[in-house]
Amino acid sequence: MKFNRELKVGIFAIIVIGVSWWGIKWLGGQDLLKQSSIYSVYFEDVTGLMESSRVNMRGVAVGNVRDIELIGDSVKVEIAIENGYTKMIPSNSIAEIASAGLMGGMQITILQGDAADCIQDGAVLAGRMKPDMLATLAEQGGELIDGLSRTVEGVNELIDGNSTAITQLVANLESMTSSINGIINSSASDIESVMADLNTFTSTLAANTGRIESMLSNVDQLTTDIAEADFVGQLSGAVSSINSILASIDEGQGSVGKLLTDDNLYTSLNAAGENLAVLLEDLKAHPMRYVHFSLFGKSEAQIAEKEAKKAAKAAKKAAKNGEVAEIEVSE
Repeated sequence: MKFNRELKVGIFAIIVIGVSWWGIKWLGGQDLLKQSSIYSVYFEDVTGLMESSRVNMRGVAVGNVRDIELIGDSVKVEIAIENGYTKMIPSNSIAEIASAGLMGGMQITILQGDAADCIQDGAVLAGRMKPDMLATLAEQGGELIDGLSRTVEGVNELIDGNSTAITQLVANLESMTSSINGIINSSASDIESVMADLNTFTSTLAANTGRIESMLSNVDQLTTDIAEADFVGQLSGAVSSINSILASIDEGQGSVGKLLTDDNLYTSLNAAGENLAVLLEDLKAHPMRYVHFSLFGKSEAQIAEKEAKKAAKAAKKAAKNGEVAEIEVSE
């Protein structure tokens, strides 16, 4: 069977048209080889949204916009979602129009709800507009500029109302600066001397680094020796011994304990002290009763005995002389 030229051209044209139509749909985001479900969404305004715009869910492209139609005060948008994703869309999900990026363009994002049942083919999704990021920034920037303008106006009013005080403050600052400069200039030699002393001190420290390290090493060794000698344990033992001694004294044990706790001993010592005071008073009043002192090594009793003997001898001699006188008179 032979085909004439016209038939061949017709078949080829049909194939080319079919491939072109499929390519156009594919470039527009519609894959004719995948089955999709159609849903409707109503918006008040869809500025920037076009047919073939992407439909995303969690950042993944799940479909595209098939048709946009103005119906009364609303805009009806038909979206096609691949059947593989329809079971992931609860019935209370929301279709939101948002910016596709800084380069412009709009897209629809499916915000999944929490309903137990999934959306059915041909159902109507709730729609809403997401505020444009650039418009929000522009609005916030305008508010920021207005606030800055009010702040600048307030600063200008503050400056105008306090110009005299500000001038006086500047003058005071200039005077203070001049005073500080004068103090620095007058103390320049002292500052240089201090810096020289600091340099000398740091040089001395650098020159004696070895000695300082040796001192630190000795201190470290001392602390090590104290730790090894169990100084804390010995000190604790000494404190325990002192506590034991104090407890014994408090209980009246030993001489010190008896001295502190025995009232009779205290009374005896008090009486002995009083007797000693009386003895000292009597010794001061009559020292010869207790102390016999002689330059020639004789006591008072010996001297008195000697004087008595001399008196007896003198009396005897006087008596003898009297008898001789009486004899002479009688003759």
